[in-house]
Amino acid sequence: MKRTTESLINVAIVHGQLTHGGSERQLYWLLKACDRQRWQPSLYISGDLGIWEAPIRALGISITLLQGNPIQKMWQFRQLCKAQNIQRFISWGSYTNGYALALAGLAVPCIGSFRNAHFADLPERQRWFWAWLSLAGVSAIICNSQETYAAMRAKASRRQHVLYLPNGVEAIENGPRQRAKWRDQLNIAEHELLVLGVGRLTEQKNFTRFIQAVRIANQTTPVRAVIAGPDMGLRQQLLAQIAAANLPVGTIQLLDAVPDARELMCAADIFMLSSDYEGMPNVVLEAMANGIPCVSTKVNGVQVLIQQGVDGWITDLCEDALAKAVCLLAQDPALRRTFGAKAAARMQKEFTPMAIYEQLWQFCEEQA
Repeated sequence: MKRTTESLINVAIVHGQLTHGGSERQLYWLLKACDRQRWQPSLYISGDLGIWEAPIRALGISITLLQGNPIQKMWQFRQLCKAQNIQRFISWGSYTNGYALALAGLAVPCIGSFRNAHFADLPERQRWFWAWLSLAGVSAIICNSQETYAAMRAKASRRQHVLYLPNGVEAIENGPRQRAKWRDQLNIAEHELLVLGVGRLTEQKNFTRFIQAVRIANQTTPVRAVIAGPDMGLRQQLLAQIAAANLPVGTIQLLDAVPDARELMCAADIFMLSSDYEGMPNVVLEAMANGIPCVSTKVNGVQVLIQQGVDGWITDLCEDALAKAVCLLAQDPALRRTFGAKAAARMQKEFTPMAIYEQLWQFCEEQA
């Protein structure tokens, strides 16, 4: 029997922004997996709208951009939730978990999200306060890595339920066509080995380490490399480092953000993550789902994704170790094919988005 509008459970979901990023794709899948015969979701954005606004609106989801300073936004959020009879709250990041405090006294179960075991995505200055704020108002917690789950289990109070729920991923369609298109655009021949890095140009992603690893690898094994991501203030520094690496022109290319990084991944032979820390790195999920063998620093969440020596390599936070792993794959086409095939098969089996986020909606159901 079809439910009436009055019988639907109204749920408020808060996120920081809808610009390019892995958490936004995960948010889209969460909303896509929503049973609209059971739930009536409304999305509230505390920062900026962006490229994910249109796809989410196409799902029939209302989006409200909160206005003013942080206190004004929280007050506006509380008033809207009261007017809409919100019965559940989901924050999609630790930095928006504080919105749960805006619902104090309304008897609304509040689910917070944590994507890093050490609150590394929160402001460094007075991080103890932001960590407290992110935990204070929530009655339940979801974590996208086992490391974060263990850390939050230790920090959570007895009243706060904690659930481990990994990110989901789907392979892109027309991979071979995307590979040909991007390699032609990048002027990379089919016989050349391409190492790819994707992410915001920030200290966290440590593309300085990526460039150094490519420079070291080229001492014994010729490879090309591409870094793609929006500039967050480091572009000129990275360009200077590329110039100083004394490699042939075009060996390392630095691109801006691309509309869909998964398409670019199809052009790669090896994906390399050089970050200092992560939650659960979506770029590794996406590369593996598309059959690209991965080399990654040992960051939060990656050990659930990569099986060491089976479908990829995990290294220390060291350019020499990354370079060694890249060379092992670059020199062995059969190993690359084996790693890629095993990675894609496991992503399809264990990290299907719809199945994962149906579990989250069930968890939300249980928070009455």
